Amino acid sequence: MKNAIGVILGIALFAWLFSLCSPAGVNKTGHEYMPDMYHPVSYEANVYSAYYWNHWEGKGTFTKAQLSQPRKKVEGTIPRGYTAVYYGDAAALDVVRGKNASNAIAAQVNGQAPFYYANNEEDRLLCEQEMVQNPFPITTKGLEKAKALYEVNCGICHGEKGDGQGWLVAQPDSKYPAQPKNMIADDMVAAGNGRYYFAIMYGKNVMGGYSDKLSFEERWQVIHYIRGLQAKSKTLEYNEKANTLSNVEVPAKGVATGPARVQAPPPPPAPPVK
Repeated sequence: MKNAIGVILGIALFAWLFSLCSPAGVNKTGHEYMPDMYHPVSYEANVYSAYYWNHWEGKGTFTKAQLSQPRKKVEGTIPRGYTAVYYGDAAALDVVRGKNASNAIAAQVNGQAPFYYANNEEDRLLCEQEMVQNPFPITTKGLEKAKALYEVNCGICHGEKGDGQGWLVAQPDSKYPAQPKNMIADDMVAAGNGRYYFAIMYGKNVMGGYSDKLSFEERWQVIHYIRGLQAKSKTLEYNEKANTLSNVEVPAKGVATGPARVQAPPPPPAPPVK
């Protein structure tokens, strides 16, 4: 009888202890002491994680599919090993690319930079006012690379010539919802570089943003290419030796001798808060 009572008490004690070792809940840590130390949650890209077994609740649980997808950088930061400085001349690019010394370390060719303008009309005008210079000089190599980027990302709507007659619009049976902007029109020739950069970052009307498709340098090189289309439409020069379109963008091996670009008026001040 005593043995039976001991067995029953032993089973009851074991059941009680086992109940304490239940899976983790909202306010229960589960059967392991400091389980987060034993099972770190992986947030690395392209890695399937056992996150499901290490969470405390279900509302904030990430699926394995979500955890396995590549992640973007933290908003407003520059990834380690990248650069986005404003270059004064073509020789400065060699420094960034590690060509200035035998032991120099090259940064990534496609740099990144924070963008502090919000997606609204006031900041769009402010961006055009403040973002005047293209930080990259006009180079033959840059224009060649930008040609492919433009044709893939922009030309399908804005056209090979920049006249707004891309094949998505110009097809006989096309039902495109809006007419793409004519990049070689006078208003766009006079537009500041910040207007183009802002549009690439956020898009405009039907056009979506391309901040996740074009890097910092690629955006500016595409803007160079668009300026080249504008110059070509007006029988002007825009290359690494000469710029007769404006006096803003600097050729790598020459000078800008074009007319001054008339900037858009500054945005009106914000109304006082009542």
